[in-house]
Amino acid sequence: MNSTFQTVARVDDPRPQSATPFSVGLLGIVAGLVTLWLLRDNTTLDGAARSTAACLVIIATIASHELFVARVYLRPSAGLASNALRPFSITRVSLRIAALLSVYAGLGSLYWLLPEYHGAFYQPFWALVRTLAPYLVVATPLYFAWMDRHQREVDDGYLAWARLLYRGERPANWRPVREMLAGWMVKAFFLPLMIVYLSTDADHLGASFARAMNAPFSLSAFRFMYDLSFTMDLMFGTVGYLCTLRILDSHVRSAEPTTLGWLVALICYQPFWSLISSQYIHYEGSMFWDNWLISVPVVRFIWGTVIIALLICYALATISFGLRFSNLTNRGIITSGPYRLTRHPAYIAKNLSYWMIAVPFIEPLGWRAALTHCASLVAVNLLYFLRAKTEERHLMRDPQYRDYAAWIARNGLFAKVLRVFR
Repeated sequence: MNSTFQTVARVDDPRPQSATPFSVGLLGIVAGLVTLWLLRDNTTLDGAARSTAACLVIIATIASHELFVARVYLRPSAGLASNALRPFSITRVSLRIAALLSVYAGLGSLYWLLPEYHGAFYQPFWALVRTLAPYLVVATPLYFAWMDRHQREVDDGYLAWARLLYRGERPANWRPVREMLAGWMVKAFFLPLMIVYLSTDADHLGASFARAMNAPFSLSAFRFMYDLSFTMDLMFGTVGYLCTLRILDSHVRSAEPTTLGWLVALICYQPFWSLISSQYIHYEGSMFWDNWLISVPVVRFIWGTVIIALLICYALATISFGLRFSNLTNRGIITSGPYRLTRHPAYIAKNLSYWMIAVPFIEPLGWRAALTHCASLVAVNLLYFLRAKTEERHLMRDPQYRDYAAWIARNGLFAKVLRVFR
């Protein structure tokens, strides 16, 4: 009787709605990959230009659904009204534009002061900035003018920041200002990296595909799938940092409030990761999975297939966000795709793949070197564990995430596995 009741309860326990459907993300990635394929032989475009075009196609595909099908701008979380709430004010719009210009000036100063951004590494990002700048000059005033009439909250972060800078008026509520500035800092750090990595991967993907076609059951096929998974992840990472727009309900609801949360996220990326991984937690030895299993081709094929499955899961977790992917911010709770199985599918899949690719427990130099590499990889795993915990602590402020976390605790993959052994 009790078992029957539990089964009925689980059937009547619907999954909380996701901020965006997984199917729309899949449609977007298909559109993006098709664009990369069609532009593969275009010698006038480099990797940065091809990847930018693919990202714009993804944005257009998903935004069309968000605006015309889901009509996300009417959600309460968007804070917008379908009809104008007030007359247009040139003063308010001008103040918001001035606030945005001050943000651009501040970020530009940081880029200029930090030598990290002066080298050739970031050239794809600067090329994107030059390409998009004329369109932003035209679109920004129009967007702010529309928002001024339709946004329910008049004193948003931009307006409060402008009044503080240009009139010396202290905000009655500092939270919108903090969230606005934190959101821009997140974008300023991560968007250049996403653009650079994506432009590089876009160049490699076509070549690895050609090699895979010539040897479909070799390591070339593995390499192509490896490149493909990270290209998909980077495309949606780039799209997420480009599309922080309230009209798409993809704006920043809140930013990570703790120093620890920012620290454990930022050190996983350049330029910090190179220093830390080479000096302190270097887990890669002289042996990798393909060399280790070279004498057992069947096991080697199965091992490589599992790695690819993990990496595809990792990419699908990012695709699940649609236009809302971002580190260190809440831009809508995702419950679809791999997130219907567990709260952290990307972290779980990525960390398992590290162990399977690097095989730190196999080391020709001896057990001491193997133990050192394993300990280093455990440190990496703990770093991602801290990222997961700080993210959960931040997102638990959102009642939608609390509902999702409770649902996963009852219906997630690990909950189902535990029920089998009870």
